Formats: sequence, C-alpha cells, structure tokens
Amino acid sequence: MDAATCLAHLGRLPARARRDGARTLIYKKNRRPAGLREQINLLDALRDEPALTDFDRLYALIAGSHKVCEEVLVEDAHHWLDRLLDAEAQIRAMPIAYGLRRDRTHLVFSAQNVALNLDLLTGARHATRLGDWVMHEVETLNLRRMTPYLFNSTSNTVKAAGLVALARPEAVDRIHDLMRRLVSYSIEINNPVHWWVFSRFRAPSKLDEVEERAAFGSHCNTILRLRALEDATRAKDADARRAAFEKVADLCVAQATPAQKTALTEAARTVFGDRWTASAPGGGAAV
Repeated sequence: MDAATCLAHLGRLPARARRDGARTLIYKKNRRPAGLREQINLLDALRDEPALTDFDRLYALIAGSHKVCEEVLVEDAHHWLDRLLDAEAQIRAMPIAYGLRRDRTHLVFSAQNVALNLDLLTGARHATRLGDWVMHEVETLNLRRMTPYLFNSTSNTVKAAGLVALARPEAVDRIHDLMRRLVSYSIEINNPVHWWVFSRFRAPSKLDEVEERAAFGSHCNTILRLRALEDATRAKDADARRAAFEKVADLCVAQATPAQKTALTEAARTVFGDRWTASAPGGGAAV
C-alpha cells in the first residue's frame, strides 16, 4: 500500500476511526508502507491531517524527520530541518500534561534530538540556536509539573545534551552534571506514589537543586558494567578481548579501597588472563 492509498482510506473513515488510524501510522512503524519514499510522503501529509491533535501532527513531523535522518537523505534533511525550526515556537507553546504523547516535555526533547541530528547531517548551521534551546529547556524544567513519563523522556534528553556537548566542549561538566540530576530525578518520580508526593510537596524548583540518590549512582555503575560485558561479547581478536575483559575486571572486582581494587584486578589478570585471549575466535575455548 502506498501513501496515496493510505490517505484515501483514512479519508473514507468516520472522524474517530480516522484519527485512530492516522495515529497508528505515526506511532507504529510496522503499519506504514514498506517503501521509504512512501513513508516520508505519508508522514509529510499527516503533518496537516485535520483529524489529529496538534501533538499528533508535530509527532508526524518528528517521525518523518527521523526517517529522513535514518536514511541519510541529505537533500531532504534540509527541508525537514527547516520545518522543525519553523515549528519551534509552536512546540515551545504546547502544554504540559499527563501522558507520553500528550506532554510538552517529551515532545520538546524528541524534536530537539532529531533536529540536532539533522543539523549535523547538513553542516551544523544551527548548532548555536539549537544548543541554546536545549540548555534553556533543561535549566528551566518545572520539576513540580514533571510526571512519571519524564523517565521515558530522558533518553532523548541525554542524547540531545550529548550532541550539544560536542559543539560546546567547554560546557561538558555542566551538561554532565545536569543530565545526572535529571536521570536521577526521573527515576525517583517514576514510582506513581513518589510522583504524587513530589508533584505537591517536595519537587525542587530547578535541576540545580536536585540531589542525586545513592541508588542512582549504583544504577549508573551497573549500566557501565553491563556495557563492559557487552563489549566483551563483541570483541573478536585477542587484543580486543583482553582489553574488554580488563575493563570488566576494572569495573566488577570489589573496590572499597584502592589497594583492594589493585590486588583483585592483578589476581584476576594473573589467574584468568590467558583465558581472555584463548577464547577468541580461532583460539579455542578455555577449559
């Protein structure tokens, strides 16, 4: 089914079914036409679909932008980036609400993430403008009005902030600090009971006042360890495998003191080091 056929089918549906069908095409990739150009044409048309809400139409723009960026269509990227920039004022003006696809916060950082990537793809002509927008949104978040869905928004937020850091390396300490506070706070209010309390009584006025929880630091270390294990599974040659397992040892041995960490990493290297390279492809499995 091509874009024109999809749109014609939607046009014959009653209003509610038409809205539901259009939303499915925006949010469910596997329900769109198979052809790349047809998907882009469809999402382009849904940007102006009258049965949709403003949120849905903006997400159609974001989804189309993602598809263009994903396929590295540089010429199309200029057009879609211009449309995102033209929509900035509308995106900024959207209301905060409860619900992933009805909330300004998730919308803003979704738009910023894809806009920054499109900008990189087309020469980073708008890096200053987009960087200013990202930093403004992060530094002025109304934490009392954030909902448990903030947790879902942190992926795009951290990616967008990371792209800003590439253009502003002098700000990386500030950006890193704000992102840790943001993710920590999003975990804290992800529990609906905690969110109810924070939304009424305990929310800080801005991210600078958020105190990281010890559990969040532990969570970050757990992710680092998982990443190290993943890298070890992907390492192919002996040198890469040794380096990967050295990293696993560095992160996973007990390390309450530097001396303990040194002793245990040395022991791991001495006892198991030969196995790290012996199990590389072609090297035979360790016994």
